[in-house]
Amino acid sequence: MNSKKAWTLIIPSLIFILLFNANCKTVSDSLGREQLILQILYKQSQQFHYSPVKVDDEFSKKVFLDFLDNMDSGKRFLTKKDINSLEQYKTSQDEFFKEGRLDFFNKFSLLFMESLSKTESFYKEILNTDLFQAKDETIIVDAEKRDWASDDKELKEQWRKNIQYDFNNRYYDALDVLEKDKKTRPKDSIATEIINDIRESYDTYFDNLKKSKDAERFEVYANTFLHIYDPHTEYFSPKDKENFNINMAGKLEGIGARLQTDKEFTKVSSIVPGGPAWKQKELEANDIIIAVKQEEGEFVDIKGMNIDDVVKKVRGKKGTKVTLKVKKASNEVKEIMIVRDEVILDEGIARSALLKSDSTSDKIGYIRLPKFYAELESPNGVSCARDVTKELKKLQSEGAKSLVLDLRNNGGGSLQEVVEMAGLFFKNGTVVQVKDKERVTSYNDTDEGIVFDGPIVVMINNNSASASEILAACLQDYKRAVIVGGNRSFGKGSVQRFVNLDRINGYDNLKPLGELKITIQKYYRVSGGSVQLKGVEPDVKIPDIYQYLDNGEKEYDYPLKYDVISSNATAKIEKPIVNLDEIVEKSKERVKSMNEFNIIDQQAQLYKTMKDDVLFPLDYQKFKTKLDNRKAESKKYEELSKNQIANMIALNLEADMPYINLDSSRVGRNEDFLKNIRKDLHILESLNVLKDIKN
Repeated sequence: MNSKKAWTLIIPSLIFILLFNANCKTVSDSLGREQLILQILYKQSQQFHYSPVKVDDEFSKKVFLDFLDNMDSGKRFLTKKDINSLEQYKTSQDEFFKEGRLDFFNKFSLLFMESLSKTESFYKEILNTDLFQAKDETIIVDAEKRDWASDDKELKEQWRKNIQYDFNNRYYDALDVLEKDKKTRPKDSIATEIINDIRESYDTYFDNLKKSKDAERFEVYANTFLHIYDPHTEYFSPKDKENFNINMAGKLEGIGARLQTDKEFTKVSSIVPGGPAWKQKELEANDIIIAVKQEEGEFVDIKGMNIDDVVKKVRGKKGTKVTLKVKKASNEVKEIMIVRDEVILDEGIARSALLKSDSTSDKIGYIRLPKFYAELESPNGVSCARDVTKELKKLQSEGAKSLVLDLRNNGGGSLQEVVEMAGLFFKNGTVVQVKDKERVTSYNDTDEGIVFDGPIVVMINNNSASASEILAACLQDYKRAVIVGGNRSFGKGSVQRFVNLDRINGYDNLKPLGELKITIQKYYRVSGGSVQLKGVEPDVKIPDIYQYLDNGEKEYDYPLKYDVISSNATAKIEKPIVNLDEIVEKSKERVKSMNEFNIIDQQAQLYKTMKDDVLFPLDYQKFKTKLDNRKAESKKYEELSKNQIANMIALNLEADMPYINLDSSRVGRNEDFLKNIRKDLHILESLNVLKDIKN
C-alpha cells in the first residue's frame, strides 16, 4: 500500500469540537461503522476544510485511480483487465463518499484477495526455475514508470522479472561478502540459499497481506478521498491516533520494549533504557514472546499474530500488570511479569553539546531538535519549548556564547510549541500569521524575557518542514539568525486540527470511530510571505548530497496553492544581524575553497543520475557490470563520511553525564551522537558563520 510521509503542524481543537457536534446530526441511521465514518468525513471535510473541493465526477475519477495506485503501487497484483472490471465505479466515488456506500470498496477487496491467490502461485512456480538462465532483457525498477500489465500472462512475466532482479541483487551481494572475506563457495550452494531466502521472504509477505483486515484497506480508501483535499488531511484509526500521540509526546505507557516480527513470531528487538523492562532486568533483546497474559486473565498464544495486535496486548495503563511467556536464546521458556509504567523515548527529544573549532576559541552551543513535540492532550505534559529552554540554560552555564540550532529532518509538530520557542530568542512580537477562510490571526510571543541573546545559526534541509519552517522563517525575517542549508526547506504552509469522530451523538455500538486530521488554516511569515510550496530559502547555501533530488510539498498530489498576505513584523530585535551580505560572501569563498564540498556536489549529481536510471539488465553479467560501475563511482565518496574533522571538538555537558552513564545503550547512542557531529561539514561551516556574525 502506498503512503507518503505526512509532515505535521497541529493546534488544539476545543472550539472546533462544538462546531463538529452541531454539524454531525444529519448522518444517516442504520449504518455500519465504515459507512458512518465515510459520511462523517465527507460532511466535516466540506464544512471545515480550508479550501473544500468540488465532489463530482472529476473528483470520482481521481479517487478511483488513486485508490488503485495506493493499494498496488508496485503494480504487482492488478492488471488492466482487473481495472476494466471495476470501470463501472469510476464516476460513482462522489456518491459513495457522500452516502457512505462501500459498493466499490467491497468489490475491490474481493478482487484483491483473488489476485493474492493468483500471484502467490506465480512466485512459487518461478522460484523452481533456473535463475542463472536469465534472458538478455531489462526491467524498469520504478513502478511509477511502468504501465499496468495487460493480463495475467503479462503480470506473471513482470513477477518473473522482479524475482530475477531480486535474485541478481542478492547473488551480487553474496559474492561481494565472499570477496571481502577472501572465501569461495559453489555457486549452486549460494543460489539455493538465496532462493530459500526469497521464498521465505515472499511467504511472510503474502501471509501478512492475507491477514490484513478490511479495516486496514478501508483506511486507505477513506484517505484516498481526503488526500484530494490536500496531502495533510487524513483519517486516523484509533490505533493510528494512539501511535501519533506517542510520536508527538515522545512517551507511552507500557513495558519499554521494542518488538518486531520474526517470521511467525514476535521478537524483542531492544529494551528502552529507564523503562519498566529495563528496571526489572529479566526481559532481554532477542527473547521470543510466545504468549501474553493480562492481570486478570489467561495466557493468549500470539504465534502468527499481527504485530499491531501484539503491541495492543503488551501496552497498557501505568500501574497495570502484564505477564509475558518468552523463549530465551537458551531455549528456556520463562514467565516474566512486568508492571507497566511511563516510557520516555529519548531519541526523539532535544539534545545538546558544546562545540569548539579552530575558527574560534569560544564555546558554542549545539542543539538538535528532531521534532516540535508536545503532549497534545495534556497542557502540563512534555514540551519541546521547555526542553530547549533547559538546554539553553545548561549550555550558557557551561560557557556557550553562541548557538547552532539543528532543525534538519525536523518534520514539524505543535504550533504552540514553535511560538513559545521563537520567544526564547527575542522579547516579544509576532512569530507567525495564520489565515483561515475568514480572517488572519497573529500568533505572538508575549513574554518580555529572553533566554538566549547570542548569535544564532539555524540549520535546515529539504526535510525541515512545517513548525521548523515557521521558526526558521521568523528568525530570518527579523534578522535574528542566519539560516544555513543545502536547499530550500520542505514547503508545507498549512495547519491541521484533530477532530474526534466519537463526539457525534449516538452510534455508541460502532465506536471508537477514530479521528479526522483536517487542514483548516494556512500560515504566513511575519513578512507576509508563505512557505507553501516554496519553503524557506537558506541565507547561506552549502552543497548537500540530496540537493538535486526532487522533494517537498510540491511533489505531492493536490497541494494547496502559494499566496501572500500583508506583513506584520512587530518584534523589536535588540541586536539584529547587520552584515548578512558579508557573511554570505565569506561562506561562498570558504565552501568554494574546500575540496570536500566539491566532492559532496559531485556525489549529489551522482545520486540524481542513479535515481533517474531505472532500467536494469537481467542478464547477470550485464547486471554485474552495471553495479560494479556504480560501486566504483560511489567509492570515491566513501571516505568523506568516515573521517572526523580535524580540530572540531564536540563534548557532552557535565550536567548530562549522570543521565548518559545510566545505561550502556545510552553511552553507545551518545558516542554516535558526538561522532556524527565531528564528521559533519555543515556543522563546521555553521561554526564559521557564527564567527562572522556582527550584531
